[in-house]
Amino acid sequence: MAESREGHRSDRHEPGVAREENGFTATSRHAGLLFNRLLRPNADAAIDFHTGTTGFDVTAFNIGETHRPDVKAMLDLYPVGQIFDLPKHAYPTVLHNAFVDAGIPAFTPEIGAARALNPEMIDLFVEGTMNVLKHHGIIAGPMGRTAENMTVFVGNSAFPILATEGGIVEHLVRLNDKVELGQRVAVQCNSFGEVVAEYATPVAGEVMGQRSDAMAEPGNILVAVLFNRTTRDRVEMYPE
Repeated sequence: MAESREGHRSDRHEPGVAREENGFTATSRHAGLLFNRLLRPNADAAIDFHTGTTGFDVTAFNIGETHRPDVKAMLDLYPVGQIFDLPKHAYPTVLHNAFVDAGIPAFTPEIGAARALNPEMIDLFVEGTMNVLKHHGIIAGPMGRTAENMTVFVGNSAFPILATEGGIVEHLVRLNDKVELGQRVAVQCNSFGEVVAEYATPVAGEVMGQRSDAMAEPGNILVAVLFNRTTRDRVEMYPE
């Protein structure tokens, strides 16, 4: 099932959000029927394809829990450079978590920017998906490129660097770049070319997303950095 997060609203129901066939709304009932009577009974494993949101470009990466052997086996079959090892509780409404809750191994590939045709990125995910189909014996044939052919960065958290001003965005780093603590990653200028804000990363990791719209308002995400946060029993520990 392909899905972009562009346009998410609080009243939206996907199978990962509501699985009650007798819910209070038509959308919740639809989600329950779709998941319980079509998706879950017909799946031994699942791939929930996504893209980035409108106005925000992302790298080629997968979201999945690497401590689950059946999920990690599929994640490792993709020739992509980043894995977001995201605990289920941190993204509870995504469809792949509904499958995991039902005992079905699943994960989410993130295939670049929304509404953009990127043949090179598409090839990576087609190759990885074909590898998964071969892994599960659905089709025959030799494996293509996998994570073994890549230098893969695995992070358990993503830090959003938010705009504090309005203005034109100039990025100082690129997708997949490694960044160090305190490194400048973006600046904003007004219409006269005067710098109104500079942005540095408070964490070290790799760039996994960047605002692609030329302008940004306060609160917009400018850069997302994939990094490793200290955890305790798979729960992220945030500094006060």
